[in-house]
Amino acid sequence: MDLEKAYSVRTPEDSRKLYAEWATTYNETFIKANDYVYPRTIAQKFDELVSKTEIKTVVDIGCGTGAVGSYLANLRPNLNIDGFDISPEMLTEAAKVRRIDNSPVYNNLIEVDLTGELPQRSYDAMISAGTFTHGHLGPQTLISIIQLVRVNGWFVVGINSQHFELRGFADTLHEAHNSGIISKAQLFEAQVYGPTSPHYGDTTQIAIFSRLK
Repeated sequence: MDLEKAYSVRTPEDSRKLYAEWATTYNETFIKANDYVYPRTIAQKFDELVSKTEIKTVVDIGCGTGAVGSYLANLRPNLNIDGFDISPEMLTEAAKVRRIDNSPVYNNLIEVDLTGELPQRSYDAMISAGTFTHGHLGPQTLISIIQLVRVNGWFVVGINSQHFELRGFADTLHEAHNSGIISKAQLFEAQVYGPTSPHYGDTTQIAIFSRLK
């Protein structure tokens, strides 16, 4: 599967079609083939900066085949993790991912279009990698899904660096902070791919903030 095809999606239906075709080979043809280090990096940043005592439940937004959840579960074995994704085929793959003790990484896997009606659930924290990027979810969706996390809960969200300013993510986070909705986001630039990848040099902004109201 051509990475440019993934970057060309424009609608939720485009995403469903793309990942229906890609799900069973995604780990080999994308994650391994491109030295995709992003899931490990964002899980490590979550473990480094988010409370280890107050956070019990996490939602993995755009969980795909479960790469982020797998790393996070290894770092925080006691976390209860749910995964949301638009693709039922990707969720089928995520259901196969196991923790060190061979239990499932995810407690619940939920098919959801995040641009529409959201599940009536509440979590202590949110993590997301590779979802706020080319042709996927925009800044208004990021604001709307804040409601999925309780007040004083935490967000560790990766946003494609090319889009961070250009597509309005920076302004949206700034406005949400000025409105008292979230704390001021801490930003960490990170590589999406490792040095063996032809896409090495593509970066993400990892935004870390809490919900205030």
